[in-house]
Amino acid sequence: MKSLVNVLPYLPIIFGSLLLTYLFPLSQLVPLTIFWIFTTILVLRTALSDEAKLVIFGKDKIKWIIFFLYLVVHYAVYSLAIELLLGQFTQGNNVLYVGPPLGIYTTPFSVSPSLTGLALSLILNPTLLIHLSNQLVIELSFYSISMGLLISFLVTSSLMIVISTRRRLKYLALVPMLGILVGASCCVSIPVLLATSIETAGVVLLTTFSWEVVFIAYVILPLVTVIVLKHLSNSLHKLMS
Repeated sequence: MKSLVNVLPYLPIIFGSLLLTYLFPLSQLVPLTIFWIFTTILVLRTALSDEAKLVIFGKDKIKWIIFFLYLVVHYAVYSLAIELLLGQFTQGNNVLYVGPPLGIYTTPFSVSPSLTGLALSLILNPTLLIHLSNQLVIELSFYSISMGLLISFLVTSSLMIVISTRRRLKYLALVPMLGILVGASCCVSIPVLLATSIETAGVVLLTTFSWEVVFIAYVILPLVTVIVLKHLSNSLHKLMS
């Protein structure tokens, strides 16, 4: 009952913003922003409530160092890896970026209501653009920003549990810690490996399953990472109880 009470206030807002995104494909910035903000909060208040409470209300100040350090590294490496991956699929063409240092934009995928356009917009819109140089830009969709936040909460809370029990577990604490680091790094390391390996694979890969690789790296990996880290987090909480 308590979990249902936590969910109900968010559902009208989430589904309402989703409906507006579907009905007005050329004006998606506000409804999609609302959708991802409330969806992320809902996940943190339900599925990841234990992890969120540990990070937000925990007494150890090192939690915020871990949280923001991982978050920055995750966003930077993940975004640049995806850019490198896409660069390989465009035959390595150099793109010159000219524009403001910071911006948020949307890309319309249809001019009329479309389920395909809605699906693409949910994953790729809106996009936060950080212009570092003429040839170096960090681009993060709100989907990837949301996934990064969830992963960072999972990584931080799990590491805090391991750190708090290190005296009792001693060297055994290295096992879950390594699991956390490996699980968190797969989300950003696999796109990097794909991007570097594709460069040597040549045209054969580009003409077969190039966009399938991008889809896996961009969409599936963050979800898999969240699931794996949540499973590990549950195991750590059981160990503590």
